Amino acid sequence: IIVGASDEACGTEVYPRLWNRKARMCEPAIKKPRVSDFKSSLGNESGLVNSWNEWDRLEEIIVGTASLAVIPPKEPAFEMKVKNEGKLGLLGQGGYRTKMSIDKANKQLAHFVELLEGEGVVVRRPDEMDFNVPVQTPDFSVPRMNTSACPRDLLLTLGNEVIEATMSWRSRFFEYRPYRTVLKDYMRRDPCMLWTCAPKPLMTDKLYRADYPQDYGAENARLCRDHTYLTSEEEPVFDAADIMRFGKDVFCHMGFTTNEFGFEWLRRKCAAKGMRAHQLHFPDDMCPFHCDATFVPLRPYFAIENPSRPMEPYERTIFAENDWKLVKAAQPNSMEMPPLSQCSPWLCMNVLSLDSKTIFVEESEKGMIEVLNEHGFDTITLPFRDVFEFGGSFHCVTTDIRRQGGMESYFKQLDAQEASSSK
Repeated sequence: IIVGASDEACGTEVYPRLWNRKARMCEPAIKKPRVSDFKSSLGNESGLVNSWNEWDRLEEIIVGTASLAVIPPKEPAFEMKVKNEGKLGLLGQGGYRTKMSIDKANKQLAHFVELLEGEGVVVRRPDEMDFNVPVQTPDFSVPRMNTSACPRDLLLTLGNEVIEATMSWRSRFFEYRPYRTVLKDYMRRDPCMLWTCAPKPLMTDKLYRADYPQDYGAENARLCRDHTYLTSEEEPVFDAADIMRFGKDVFCHMGFTTNEFGFEWLRRKCAAKGMRAHQLHFPDDMCPFHCDATFVPLRPYFAIENPSRPMEPYERTIFAENDWKLVKAAQPNSMEMPPLSQCSPWLCMNVLSLDSKTIFVEESEKGMIEVLNEHGFDTITLPFRDVFEFGGSFHCVTTDIRRQGGMESYFKQLDAQEASSSK
């Protein structure tokens, strides 16, 4: 028998009860759980987040902003990046970057966004955030932060997963905050999207080698050739811009912003996804800092490399054995950089692939454009030097969210070795 009943005291809906003859009492009937407002708000856009490499057809991307950017404060990692007393003095003035420089950079970023959208790419932007505020944790303090111009430094997309990197500068500790709105939106809309935050470092003084040389002298050169960098192995740190994605394989640029401990965290993360992670070292680079002005893959079996920063010969072997063609990048059009830029002139290599045939390049980099055209690429050129002051060029100021294609292997020798070892 079914007896109607209600639990009005609890504010719940009327639902039937079943008579339990043995216990001589009413029991609630099995009912469908109520769907919460949160669950009902979730979407079903599977595949919204999907990007495995640097060259498949681009469909959605995050582009940074120069708004409310500041000059980062002096700290161990920043001083090692600049290594120039005159520029350190200029940068040491602190505070917001000038309104003129911010407006000029944002104008060029807006033009870039228009071109991307004209190619059918969905573009998302971070929230504006005031970076001219002090930061204090139990372990360190800095008088201000940095910028949200370079999402590539922070966010790494591996397939359906977006990883927030640890970062390695104290002034960039909270740089994830402007991206939380867009990441929350992706997670609500895509039921398959994974969102991972790598372990936040304490960034105590133990993380930075106090005796590391502050110039480009012989001792600095010796340490870099020995793969000894500014950061210790106190805790894992890595910047997402140190990582280049080749499908099943990722290559990690080791240096001042990524240590061995950070690589090991990444290696285990990749292994859990069925991926392989590899280290790359560039011993002639005395300020090893991010991969995208040193080594950049542009299509399957083709990458450009910095002629002044060759990788270790034993690390080149993996590319030679798997039929990759490594082409030297052209010299930068100018060795002069904006006065408040922290970047090298090799931003000429900091290009972005729309697809495996089409590359965004800074319009003044005639040599780079010629090299790309000679190897069968079409180029989309536009002015972008006003953005350089804020930390990068096309690759730095973006993070891929969706590209066509899936996880493929472009290193068949490694596949064969894996198959042989599994027998």
